[in-house]
Amino acid sequence: MKGLWNIIKAMGNFIIGLGGFTIGIFVIVDLIIALGARNPQQRPGIPDGAVLVLWPEGQIVEITELPDPFAALYDDFSRQPVQTSIHDITTALKRAKDDDRISALALVTDSMAGAGPSHIHTIAAAVRDFKSSGKKVYSLSSGYSQSDYMIAAEADKIYMNSQGNVLLTGYGSCPMYFKSLLDKIGATVNVFRVGTFKSAVEPFIRDDMSDAAKEANNEFLGALWQQYQSSVTEARGFEPDKISSDIEAISDQLKSANGDFAMLALNNGLVDELAPRAKWRDELMEEFGANRYGNSFKQIDFQSYLAATNDRQNGNNQIAVITAQGEIVMGDGPVSVTAAETIVSYIRSARNNSSTAAIVLRVDSPGGSSFASELIRQELEAAQNQGIKVIASFGPVAASGGYWIAATADEIWAAPSSITGSIGIFGIIPTYENTLDKIGVSTDGVGTTPLAGAFNVTRPLSDLTKDVIQQSIESGYGQFLSLVAKGRNMTVEDVDKIAQGRVWVGAKAKELGLVDHLGGFDEAVAAAARAAGVEDNHSVVFYREQPDQFDQMIANILNSSVGTDELKRFNAPSPSPIIKAAMSVLDDSKFLANLNDPLGRYLICFECKVR
Repeated sequence: MKGLWNIIKAMGNFIIGLGGFTIGIFVIVDLIIALGARNPQQRPGIPDGAVLVLWPEGQIVEITELPDPFAALYDDFSRQPVQTSIHDITTALKRAKDDDRISALALVTDSMAGAGPSHIHTIAAAVRDFKSSGKKVYSLSSGYSQSDYMIAAEADKIYMNSQGNVLLTGYGSCPMYFKSLLDKIGATVNVFRVGTFKSAVEPFIRDDMSDAAKEANNEFLGALWQQYQSSVTEARGFEPDKISSDIEAISDQLKSANGDFAMLALNNGLVDELAPRAKWRDELMEEFGANRYGNSFKQIDFQSYLAATNDRQNGNNQIAVITAQGEIVMGDGPVSVTAAETIVSYIRSARNNSSTAAIVLRVDSPGGSSFASELIRQELEAAQNQGIKVIASFGPVAASGGYWIAATADEIWAAPSSITGSIGIFGIIPTYENTLDKIGVSTDGVGTTPLAGAFNVTRPLSDLTKDVIQQSIESGYGQFLSLVAKGRNMTVEDVDKIAQGRVWVGAKAKELGLVDHLGGFDEAVAAAARAAGVEDNHSVVFYREQPDQFDQMIANILNSSVGTDELKRFNAPSPSPIIKAAMSVLDDSKFLANLNDPLGRYLICFECKVR
């Protein structure tokens, strides 16, 4: 026995000497693989008569980033953004509408962190469609932001905590301006642009918003606010001007409610009942029955419901969905940006797939690199030259470069609240010769041509360099006008009248001819199927990066669950206004850092970010 123990100790010392920790990791991985093979993930069950719980988390986006397989082990420290796909929400509601196992819908928006106007309208419309089945809809949130409330307004009954509030403020645009800061550090900002309304450069050359920008922003924000009020007014049965008049009278109304925002919401008919969670949970238990534990109502989370009902198989006659989300940049990248090489590879795969019947280009992008935008458009044109129809579908934003990539599509569909247009182009080159002069640093030298060192930011731009860049910008604007004219059967002169960098909402863009049809993603897919002659027999395939098989297996093991028996007990609190402002600055900084056009020409709409 002693000899055996010595052998065991010797083996242990040997393992430690070779790096036992690393080997141990491999052993654990092998065990996980074995467990994964023996315990495949089960499909969630759907309780008969269950309430579907729609509890979106984080930002509402087109496509979510791939999950970190180990996120469940360190949720409190994970920096991965929380996101929910708009398509998951609408698909779940569409399936549940005619599913006899689903008896009602419960909406919880407490964990939502923002969504573009067209996404909010899309969710509200999907809830309205669910209601048309005769099934009840309840909103159960603790409080409601402006975006949340448009969705909640569709409910048959809106509950709210007595400590909550509903604060409708309208839409606004108040960007930060940096001219004085740049002047103080001695930076020289060289701006090249075309378009009276191309205000993306204004933060670098002004300390306030120009009259032209105010005019354009007032118009499209006013249109969005009118659409918002119409949706809520119809859903709640309000008088047409009630929301605006209540906002104007908020001070007096709040006094009447003793400063209590929850009571103000109740008095104004925005909510139906102020109740703690225990009360509405008991009421829903009484109406729809209890879960198996008897501590909440019978329910299933919408993500679990999707997993339980996901039987669709890809076959022939595929409608390939290519999603352009985020700023447009050169190179490869994740779903959070429209990386040209990545998107081009998806389009190429789709057009070389014999099962592809048509392509739907789904756009949620404010633009970015001019070069990258054209690379994507050219690949779509290659698909069209093969006889594949390309239908563009605009989400919350399809402006500037986001419009460029769709300009020559066979059809363009937009939601009435999509933000589009901003047909213009600009370039910015800051130089720091005055900044260096402040600290006693100068540059000097020689060059073999007048353009040698032309873009050295430690020296001022020469008149020749400025002229060359401005000509390039004007040429790019001319190309933009020509593409739009070609794609939408307009003259260049007519496009120029409605271009000039001006932003429009989808409804107005339809009137102007920039958009062919008003409708959402489903309508665009139906149009693609019609164009391809496969209305009665087609499937929808989203092109995106695929998860690593090993990562997916780990995720299934660590995050496995079957259905849900009660509402989520915990949710991330909404960030404070100060944190939101700081995050906005950080997001804008990241946006600028990602811009990498080789010619320095950009098609961007900064004012198009409306939440």
